[in-house]
Amino acid sequence: TPDPRRTSTVHGARGTPAWRRPSPTAPSRRRPTPRRRCKEMRRVAAAARLGAAVSAGGAAAYSMPLSDWFAQPAPSLEAESLVSKFERDPEWVNCTTKLLSGAGMDVDSLDGSVIFDTLGARTNSIRLYQLYAKRDGTAVAGIASLGSGLDGHPGIVHGGVTALLFDNTFGWANAIGLLKERGALAAALHGPAKPALMRRGSNSPPAAEGPPGQQVSSTSQFGFTAFLHINYRAPVYAGTTVELLCALDRVEGRKRFLKGTMHDATGTLLADGDCLFVIPRGPG
Repeated sequence: TPDPRRTSTVHGARGTPAWRRPSPTAPSRRRPTPRRRCKEMRRVAAAARLGAAVSAGGAAAYSMPLSDWFAQPAPSLEAESLVSKFERDPEWVNCTTKLLSGAGMDVDSLDGSVIFDTLGARTNSIRLYQLYAKRDGTAVAGIASLGSGLDGHPGIVHGGVTALLFDNTFGWANAIGLLKERGALAAALHGPAKPALMRRGSNSPPAAEGPPGQQVSSTSQFGFTAFLHINYRAPVYAGTTVELLCALDRVEGRKRFLKGTMHDATGTLLADGDCLFVIPRGPG
């Protein structure tokens, strides 16, 4: 009796099921190379920009120069109240503009920043993001107004945006603390202009000067995020203005641990978190 597995019409001459044999016209299933993935991401991003331009009648909606975005008035009464609280307090100083001007730079140097540029000036999804440092270098506060286009669930800001704001504000708190420890904070906030040492498009404060003729990157000076933990305590609704307060908790060698909170204008705790920054080892 012939073996039905070898005579069935769904099997090939060698006994391999036809449905298991790759079709000669089937597309390749090889994993895309990093270069191919980057090319595809650029193609998708270009298509998205084109779609935004067409939907806005030839110009991307809300797109504006960084200087105009920074010059916008507070988008709400709660945002105006929070900004005014820090502007009027002599213990706090607007460290975004102070550190940029102290390095001989302007806000256009933040081109490419995910918060200030991509989600800020280009889309106005984040309508306000101001950073304030305590003059003694012990804490950094961030005021952010969250508009449309940031949703996870409808009407609720995506948790990734909350994490992004924490990560960036933690980064500034870490940098301000390092400037204080190195005796450079007062000069950075109030001293004369220095050569621009911050990489174009960086979210970080200007880096310190290196050997003559060399520039020291902000990453080698201020380190990288190695760990970020966020506790989400309450929903952050679109249109909310939040206040982040971040400070250094402890230092263990090259490891720098920070803690922070996020509240709304009524004082409701929305989230809290902690993170670890690691300073890279020096050469040798």
